Amino acid sequence: MVRGNGVFSPRERRTALIALLAAAAVAAGGMAIQPLIKPSLGAGGTDAYLSAPTPGVLDATPFTG
Repeated sequence: MVRGNGVFSPRERRTALIALLAAAAVAAGGMAIQPLIKPSLGAGGTDAYLSAPTPGVLDATPFTG
């Protein structure tokens, strides 16, 4: 007599559970590490973002109705 739902074998259910736990561990680890890692700012660092013009904007002036 076979026990269970008859769709998945006990080995398949165990493998699925291990895969689910591994995915949860990777996600939790990523969320824990994310605040500790600063984003890459490229070659110029933060100074490049302060002086770089906005692409596609030639002259930005406030709109006065």
